[in-house]
Amino acid sequence: MKKLVLLAALFCFLQRPAKAQVCTPMWVDTGFGINPDTILNLPPAYAGSPYDAVVQFKTPESALYYGSTINIDHVVLTGVDGLSTIPASVPFYFQCNPSGCSFQADSVGCVRIQGTPATPGTYDLIIQANVFITAVLFLPFPTPGYRIIVNNPIAIPAISQTQFDVSQNLPNPVTDNTNIYVNLPHAGKFTLRISNMVGTEVLKHEEEGMKGRNIVTVQASGFEPGIYQYKVSHDDSIITRRMVVFRR
Repeated sequence: MKKLVLLAALFCFLQRPAKAQVCTPMWVDTGFGINPDTILNLPPAYAGSPYDAVVQFKTPESALYYGSTINIDHVVLTGVDGLSTIPASVPFYFQCNPSGCSFQADSVGCVRIQGTPATPGTYDLIIQANVFITAVLFLPFPTPGYRIIVNNPIAIPAISQTQFDVSQNLPNPVTDNTNIYVNLPHAGKFTLRISNMVGTEVLKHEEEGMKGRNIVTVQASGFEPGIYQYKVSHDDSIITRRMVVFRR
């Protein structure tokens, strides 16, 4: 049941006609599922900035339903409640690949969500999907759990010029490049280390920094999607932050 509900939750973003190359379906994990799931959830949005996110998934062939196993023929997205309530200068919309928003069992697909939010807030979504157990017989699955959090407009955070400090990377989540701002109370060496959640170091950067704000641009296009931890050390101090890598 849980897997079927998660699958239904994924298939939310569909109502406008698809344009050429909406998104490219990719699935590198084993089995089936959704990336991101409801735990990681959708990337945050920022008021006044265009929002662009892609959800990847693989449709299962069967799932548990009230203690019994049902075979899945295909899944059809029928709507998403709550998306239209997000105040936006460009209304939110979604497109899917395959363009018909009908996903066969054991197939890979993706959905792209776009829009420009205007007002900060948390906007919960209820996904409407039909899971077909034959070519014509289906079970409706309204599924809560996904949300879009709209933050205040993006700005470079102020950092005191008299202390060692490290900003949250921007943008975050990141798909390609992101900037980390390192403030040093005096000129000297600092080291940036980025590790995945199992502790494997994926990047190490050392630099002779100047007093004040230093900018480190991280190219994350080669990182696997997921949550990463980064640490910046200077003198005897270490500051730790987290970043999310999200692949379009």
